[in-house]
Amino acid sequence: MTRTGARTALIACGAVARDVAALVEARGWSADVHGISSDLHMTPLDIAPAVEEKIRRLLPDYERVIVVYGDCGTGGRLDEVLARYPAVRPAGAHCFQWYAGELFERFRDEIGIYFLTDWLVDNWERAVIKGLGLDRFPWLKDTYFQHLERILYVRQHPDELREVKAREIAAWIGRPLEVHDLGIRPLEALIAPLLEEADGVRP
Repeated sequence: MTRTGARTALIACGAVARDVAALVEARGWSADVHGISSDLHMTPLDIAPAVEEKIRRLLPDYERVIVVYGDCGTGGRLDEVLARYPAVRPAGAHCFQWYAGELFERFRDEIGIYFLTDWLVDNWERAVIKGLGLDRFPWLKDTYFQHLERILYVRQHPDELREVKAREIAAWIGRPLEVHDLGIRPLEALIAPLLEEADGVRP
C-alpha cells in the first residue's frame, strides 16, 4: 500500500503485514506498508540483513522507518541494525506477544503454553510441519511438543473454518485449546504511539 507523500515507511513481517495495512487505512496514518516474506522465520539469522537492505532502499524516500518485527530469534541482531538508522520497532520478542497483549503478560512465566495466531493457523503446514521437518521426521513431534500443557489461540478475525483448523491442530498436538478473541487492538496499541510520534501527533 502506497500513499503519495507519506513520511513513514512501515517494514512489516508477512505474518502481520495485512493487519498493519488495515490499521494504517483505518487510522489514516501517513505511512506506506512494505512487506518482507514471513518465510524468514525459518532462517531467523537472515531477518536482520533483509530488513537492513529494505531500510537502505526506502530511506531516500522516507523520513523515518518503523520495522514491525519482534526480535523473532535474531538474538538482538535486528536491534543492532535499527540502531544505525532512523528506525524503530515495537517492543516484544514475537508477533504472538503483540497479538496477545495483556494476556501474554499474564502467562509470561508459564513455559507450557503454545500460542496460535490467525497467520499461524492458516500457514501451519508450511510454517510448522514443513518448517520443523515434521513432514520428513514425524517422530520429532513429541520432542517439540512434549512439554506443552495447553494452546492459546489469540484470534484476530473470527472465522468458523479457521477455528476448526485450530482445533485440529490442538488435537494433533494432543493439548487443550483456549480461544481468545482479541482482534488487532493489542497490535494497534503498540504501533499507534510510534506512528503518531512520527506524524508529530501526541498519542
